[in-house]
Amino acid sequence: MHIADYCILAAYLGLVLYIGIRVKSGIRSGEDFFLAGRSLPSWMTGIAYMSANLGSLELMGFVANGAKYGMFTNQLYWIGSVPAMIFAGLVMTPMFYRNRVKSVPEYLKMRYDEKTRTLNAMGFAVLTILTSGINLYGLAIVFKVLFNWPIDGSILVAAVTVFTYVIWGGLRASIYTEILQFFLIIIGLFPLSILALREVGGGAGLMSRLPVNMMHTWWPILHPAGTPYGGGLFSIIVGLGFVVSFAYWSTDFLVMQRTFAASDLASAQRTPIIAAFAKALFPIFTVVPGLAALLIMPHAIQQNYNLTLPLMLVHFYPAGLLGIGITALFASFMAGMAGNVTAFNTVWTYDLYHAQHRQVDAAHMRGHTKPAIPFKPIQTSARLSVWLCGVSIIRGNRNNTFWPGS
Repeated sequence: MHIADYCILAAYLGLVLYIGIRVKSGIRSGEDFFLAGRSLPSWMTGIAYMSANLGSLELMGFVANGAKYGMFTNQLYWIGSVPAMIFAGLVMTPMFYRNRVKSVPEYLKMRYDEKTRTLNAMGFAVLTILTSGINLYGLAIVFKVLFNWPIDGSILVAAVTVFTYVIWGGLRASIYTEILQFFLIIIGLFPLSILALREVGGGAGLMSRLPVNMMHTWWPILHPAGTPYGGGLFSIIVGLGFVVSFAYWSTDFLVMQRTFAASDLASAQRTPIIAAFAKALFPIFTVVPGLAALLIMPHAIQQNYNLTLPLMLVHFYPAGLLGIGITALFASFMAGMAGNVTAFNTVWTYDLYHAQHRQVDAAHMRGHTKPAIPFKPIQTSARLSVWLCGVSIIRGNRNNTFWPGS
């Protein structure tokens, strides 16, 4: 990387911190902090819904899958995401939004009981910490291999930036930065698809030089013998398309929290549907570079498909453009982590910390009305949750908790 590339990355980090500072002055209540005041238009929440799912595991992972499995990777978008996202908008979102819940665990309390809420909240909190740790460690390893950046330094820069703007601006700051990150990812990756296709002779040249089982979206499913995937139609339609995708897109608070921030029910319902449209087109930015890498640098990526995207960026992008591409990659790590932190923040504050305190207080009230929780203790608890999440993630990475033996 050249000085211009580092300047682009530094400008991006400064911009997301500036967004956090500007949003901070408008935070007046717990609903402002945790749900962006339920005031955002559907195009904002829709992009944020998509962006929250564009962490390092998704962006680099789908490019790697494109190189390893070929056009079959499209199934992860078209069968494994889009139908469930439409269902989430039409069916699940009204259930959550009409009940004015602040989180999915709170809805489970209304539907079942407090024990169910606590169990779900605790499991979700642990999962978000682990997922954020993996995102951060993935970022650090990539930049260590490519540019010899220190692992601890990469982790600290990304983590401190995310935690700072989330503490300042809550969900609204997170959504604003996710919108920025989404467009940065598009701008950073679209030239890569164009350059890669031009190098292999366009779409026709790409398809004519690939193995038959890598050229088709449905062939590996209908004729699984001898293909890299090896599974059949049942595993995709039922396992991926129904069980896994509906469970994730309809109930995972990480993405559903963006629907809660919408200004009204109609906007909330449009949120996953807008994201589904973007999701259906995203193979252009992930699968195409992965397929082209098979022809451009087959030996370099076969040792580690996970490095396909960063190696392609370094191969094609000159100074300046490389800075945009690397910043887009950095933004994807931060987008995934910010989504996890804001979701953890809300679940910890409302479903674990204050929920347990309400139970203790209720035992002593003896019929008296329990006053609403003032915003100051909520804000203190939220900041405590961010600190707890950050310490757990950073210490876990330093001690190889997330990747033992690394």
